[in-house]
Amino acid sequence: MNAIKDLIRSVIVGLRMAVIEMRTHLLRSILSITGVMLGVASLMIMLTLIGGIDTYLNVKMVKWVGAVWFWNKAEPTAEEKLFWSRSRGLRLSDADYLKENSIYVKNIPLVITRHIDIPFKNETVLCVVRGVNYQSMLLDTDNIVITKGRFIESDDFLKGSRNCVISEEIAQNVVKKYSLNSIDAVIEKVITVKNTQLTIVGYYTFKDEDHQPWHLKRGIMIPLKTMTERISGSDPDPGSIQVQLSDAGDVKGDAQKVATTLIEKHRGVEDFEYRTAEWLDEITSMLNNVSLLMGIISIMSLSAGGLSIMNVMLSSISERIREIGTRKALGANNHQVFVQFITETVTLSITGGIFGVTFGSAPLLFKDAIRRSTQGVIEPTILLSHLLFVVTLIIAIGILFGLYPAIKACRMNPVEALRYE
Repeated sequence: MNAIKDLIRSVIVGLRMAVIEMRTHLLRSILSITGVMLGVASLMIMLTLIGGIDTYLNVKMVKWVGAVWFWNKAEPTAEEKLFWSRSRGLRLSDADYLKENSIYVKNIPLVITRHIDIPFKNETVLCVVRGVNYQSMLLDTDNIVITKGRFIESDDFLKGSRNCVISEEIAQNVVKKYSLNSIDAVIEKVITVKNTQLTIVGYYTFKDEDHQPWHLKRGIMIPLKTMTERISGSDPDPGSIQVQLSDAGDVKGDAQKVATTLIEKHRGVEDFEYRTAEWLDEITSMLNNVSLLMGIISIMSLSAGGLSIMNVMLSSISERIREIGTRKALGANNHQVFVQFITETVTLSITGGIFGVTFGSAPLLFKDAIRRSTQGVIEPTILLSHLLFVVTLIIAIGILFGLYPAIKACRMNPVEALRYE
C-alpha cells in the first residue's frame, strides 16, 4: 500500500515539475514537443483516411463476401469457334439452372438492364430500365429510399405485373408530361416503355446525395418477369450473373464447383469467366501495407521528437543537479526520482500528442468535400482502435526516450550533487 502511495506521490511531483519546467523554459519546451506533434499529426491524418476506407469496405463486405461474378468471355479464336457453337453463352436461364442443380448456391441477385429512349411531353429521355428480382432490389436499397409510394412487392415479382418504381429525376419528367402540381402526384401515372404501359407505384431518392450510381439516377425498376415477357425476351444475355454462395468459408473451392456445374449446362464449353471477392483481401492487404509504411514514417518522425525531448530532459537534469541532490538528501529514493523524471518526459510527449491529434483530425472538418470527391469511398473516420494505438504510441515514446535521463538522475550521488556548482 505504501509503495502505491509513493508511486502516486512521485507521479504528482513529476507532473508539477513538468509544468514548472515547461513554463520556465517555454521556447525549449515548444521545440521539444513539435517533433512529437508533427509525427502524431501525420499519423492521425493517415489513420483517419484509412479508417474511412476501412468503414466503407466493411459495409460493402457484408454484401460481397461469398459472392462470385460470372460474365461472357471475349470472342473465341478461329480454332475455338466450332467448339463454342455448342453453347449459347451466358443466359438468364443459367441462373435458374444453378439454383436447381448446385448446393453451393444460396441466392442469385438478377438484373436485366436496357437503355431505352422514353418519350415524355416535349422530349425523349434515355432511361436505364432494369428488370430486377427481390435479391437485386434488396441490394439497391443500400443506396435509395422510397419517398412516395412503395417498392416492387412479391406479388409483382410472381405475376410479372406492369408496375414500376422510378427515380426522382424521371419523376420530374412525369410531372412535366402530365402538368402535375406536385411530384407526389406521379403515383398511379403511366409511362410507356417499348409499347408497354407501366404504372408508377413509387419513386425513390438517394440516401446520400453525394453518391448517386449512374444506373439508378435515371432508373426505372420493373419486375424481372415483366422485363423478360415484354421487353428483353425470355432468355436474354444478362451481361453478368452474381452468385451468392451458401458458405463463405471456401469461396475459391465452391466457386470452382459452381463453374463446373455451369460448364455442364454449356455442354462442356467454358465460354465464361468468373471472379470471387478475393480482391477484397488484396485491397485490405494493400491498405495494411500502406498503413505499415506510413506508420514507419510517422514513428521515425515521432522518434525525432522523442530525441528532442530526451535532449531537453538531459539539459534539465544538468541544471537541476543540486535539486536532485537535495531531494535525495531529504529522503527521496532512486525509484521516486526515476518515476518523477519518467513522468516529466511522458507529460511532454502527451502534450505534443494532444496538439498532434488535434491537427491530425483536420480531415474531419472537410469530411463532406472528401466524400464527394471520392464518390463516397472515403469518409474520414477515427476508429477507436486507431485512437488507442496513437495514445499508446505517444506514451511509449515518452517512456522510451525518458529512460536514459531518468536513470541518469536516479543514479546521481547526493553528496556530489550537493557539491555541484
